Amino acid sequence: MRRRSWRDAALLCVDVELTGLDPKSDEVIAFGAVPLDGGLPDGQFMLIAPQDVPKSMEELGTRFRSGAPVGTADYSAVSPAYFQALEIPLLRGRLFDARDAASAPHVAVISESLARSRWAGTDPIGATIEFGNMDGDLRPITIVGIVGDTRMYGLERPARSTVYVNLEQRPAFSTTVVIRSSSDLQPVVAAARRILREMAPDVPPRTRTFEQIYSASLGERHFNLTLVAAFAGTALLLAVAGIYGVMSYTVAQRRREIGVRVALGASRVQVFRVVVGEGIITTATGVLLGVLGALGLTRTVSGLLFGVTPTDPLTFAGVIATLTVVALLACYIPARRAMRVEPIEALRES
Repeated sequence: MRRRSWRDAALLCVDVELTGLDPKSDEVIAFGAVPLDGGLPDGQFMLIAPQDVPKSMEELGTRFRSGAPVGTADYSAVSPAYFQALEIPLLRGRLFDARDAASAPHVAVISESLARSRWAGTDPIGATIEFGNMDGDLRPITIVGIVGDTRMYGLERPARSTVYVNLEQRPAFSTTVVIRSSSDLQPVVAAARRILREMAPDVPPRTRTFEQIYSASLGERHFNLTLVAAFAGTALLLAVAGIYGVMSYTVAQRRREIGVRVALGASRVQVFRVVVGEGIITTATGVLLGVLGALGLTRTVSGLLFGVTPTDPLTFAGVIATLTVVALLACYIPARRAMRVEPIEALRES
């Protein structure tokens, strides 16, 4: 059986009766690399005039070596529905559409990071580049749009500059079928497996949800953060036990003093405040030293973080508030015990 091309697969996918997908749902079928799933090939492209296209790969190499204006980017061949399937926003210009047939002038969409780094202060839309060193096609590519960045190599790594070319114009050796659907998961996966079996009966189908890809990309970091959380929880329990033990010992050693204070007219509330106040001073000293230590270790944990800076003020404020509340709870029982000290009994014990 002849292996079907990706265009044949697209026709199978949109045929609802054949695939068994729910006709009332909003399936979007696309082709292209999936974020967080291993990355893309990268290389240098050349800025050229539309009429100044190199005639051979040797000439292209010569121009690169001669110092022609170049840029560096990942190269991704995608179908027109790719950006809709992955909900990558269009920032300026346009996406691929019916005008971009295989025989039409080749076009590309670039990522926001590439527009910002290579065309800072200028408009890249309408610019012509040569990226034939990636796929052997020397026809020039005109930039027609700018889209949001995606993270192909992991959430903790910055988004890379990317050039998206139209898969209808520049076919790729291999690609990934991307299906976004509001239907139940099992029917969609079953339909995708049937399509893959028709395309290549001798290749075992491999299907994954984006949730699985996302979880796999975070596997190592999740394990490391679990260990950190376990140690942090243990440290918090030790801190609570330590504060409770110190305050209990202090109250026991100061029973006579507390008894004298009460005998001289100090109220139970005042005794409570004295004990808790000392606990707060001890806690504040420990928190201050802990914050200084945490600031000194920010570089160590920066590789485990995404979407938050190592010195995020809200995070530090939350930790400080948590430690303060926990310390107050640890001081509460010894303080209550101090309130119940009877002056006569305390003086007799001495």
